[in-house]
Amino acid sequence: MKVYCCSKARHAPWWRALRAAGLPIAADWIDSPLNSGEIDPTPDFWRKHWEICVEQATAADVCLFVDKPGENQCGAIAELGASLASGKQAFIVSENFWSIEHHPRCRKFPDLESAVTAIMARKAGERC
Repeated sequence: MKVYCCSKARHAPWWRALRAAGLPIAADWIDSPLNSGEIDPTPDFWRKHWEICVEQATAADVCLFVDKPGENQCGAIAELGASLASGKQAFIVSENFWSIEHHPRCRKFPDLESAVTAIMARKAGERC
C-alpha cells in the first residue's frame, strides 16, 4: 500500500516523521531541496517536480490531503484531483468545508491522527 500525502510544503517534517514511524508514504516532494531553501528552482526543475508529484499521486492507493486552519491550498488541490481522477481513495483532514469531501471516494477526518489510524487499519486489511 502506498500513501501520497499532500499539504503545504512546510509540513514536510510531519510526513518524514510519519514515514519513519511506518506510514507507507510515497511522496518524494517531502525530501525535495525545495523545502529547505537550498535551491532557486528553474522552470525545468518545477516541470520535473510536478511531473513526479502527479505521477506519484496517481500511483498511490490513498491520497492524504491535509488542510490546516489559515492555509491556502494550491498544489495539494492538483494532487488531490490527480488521485481522484485515477480512481484512488482520498482522505481529507480539515476543519474547513470542501465540497469535494462529498465525492464517493473521499472521507473526511477531523485530525491527522484519525486519518492515519484509518490508513493503517486499511493497510492491515481491516475495513476502514
